[in-house]
Amino acid sequence: MLAALYGIGGAGASHSGWHEWLAARVHGEIVDATGVAVRMAPMDADVALLAIEAARRAVLDHVGVGSVTTVPLRDATGRVLARPVVNDVDYPPFDKAMMDGYAVRAADVATACAAAPAMLRVVGQVGAGHDAAGHVGLGEAVQINTGAPVPPGADAVVPVENTELSADGSAVAVSVAVPAGKHIDARAKYVAAGSAVLSPGVRMAAGQIAAAAAAGAATVSVYARPRVAYLVTGDELVDVSERPRGPQIRNSNGPMLSSLICQAGGEPIDLGVVGDDRAALADRVREGLTADVLCISGGISMGAFDFVPEVLESCGVRTVFRKVAIKPGKPVLFGVCENGARVFGLPGNPSSGFVCFWLLVRPVLAALLGLGDQVPIPRTARLAGTCGANGNRQSYAPALLRTDEDGASVAERLDWHGSGDPFGLSRANAFIVRRPDALAAASGDCVAIIPLESL
Repeated sequence: MLAALYGIGGAGASHSGWHEWLAARVHGEIVDATGVAVRMAPMDADVALLAIEAARRAVLDHVGVGSVTTVPLRDATGRVLARPVVNDVDYPPFDKAMMDGYAVRAADVATACAAAPAMLRVVGQVGAGHDAAGHVGLGEAVQINTGAPVPPGADAVVPVENTELSADGSAVAVSVAVPAGKHIDARAKYVAAGSAVLSPGVRMAAGQIAAAAAAGAATVSVYARPRVAYLVTGDELVDVSERPRGPQIRNSNGPMLSSLICQAGGEPIDLGVVGDDRAALADRVREGLTADVLCISGGISMGAFDFVPEVLESCGVRTVFRKVAIKPGKPVLFGVCENGARVFGLPGNPSSGFVCFWLLVRPVLAALLGLGDQVPIPRTARLAGTCGANGNRQSYAPALLRTDEDGASVAERLDWHGSGDPFGLSRANAFIVRRPDALAAASGDCVAIIPLESL
């Protein structure tokens, strides 16, 4: 269905056909079927627009897994395992009672019933955390609590509700038969010593924390959070706490980028706001290049004060691409520094910056975190409302994704005034994705969507 939505053929359209459809020219060179440009484009090149899949593949070709660090288990929530967690003891480490009642020999109660209960002599008592008391012999029983070790000789537990203790506590009547092994978890039933209980690539949450604790992992090896520096450019920007005057606007991109970085598992490094000044910008860029990833908001288009591309070049950053065929977000730059830092020049309009971060930066952070290929995969939903005919770039429109009474996914296109509108994103939990030159879509038509789910 997605093949038809994207206009690459019918039901038999292949994945390779999708990439062939995405082929684009970068400075006179073909982007091949894998989506990677044959060579880099210089900073001042008048490059053709690069398809988003080709751009993303070019980005990921410059990313490997990140560094590994060790953290206390209590601090591991949300982190991604880099090395397996291995259990150090059998679990359970003994034959464990799973009910309050009496540890018995199954043979002694094989014919027990309410009309003819089996009478057993009580020879001891054992609670959780204590060693098993004595040995259960023929016609004997030991009172036992949930979690306690089953004493030698016993091979089953009778629940207390199926018993009646004598007045002096010396004997118990068992009114139900139980087979051997009943209500007992045998030693190593869950996990044997030396077994891996958690594998690399697992994101740690409450269940994984519990498993690691049971396995004796006081510390765990995880992928380090990628350090992501972000810098916002423009003379027009004032702090969120200030009231804009005249041609000023508040800096919404800085807080937005910080939030996006945190949601993607990165460690945000705020480089602040720098005006339209080459020297000041170069100083801040050099600082940012010490991080794993540098995101620069604004200053990358074709205006007289868009200094970012030339400043990056002067700081040793090699451009991989500079324009992508998406809307919003066409003027997006990706480059790599000699020290390995990855650099993104994001559009200054907030919606454009959001889309470019989601499509291009998030997959980089996922790779550095050891999560592998986390490229957003479109799925389908029924359109509520209408979409006009699309232009020559793949478009991403904020949408509210919901489930109707029949359980079907419905995407409602939200009221949104374009790339400069930061408010249209506030209700969105998905993008409606439309291929270049797509025809108008009516209510009820199938459309491609990408949910804005957190990693």
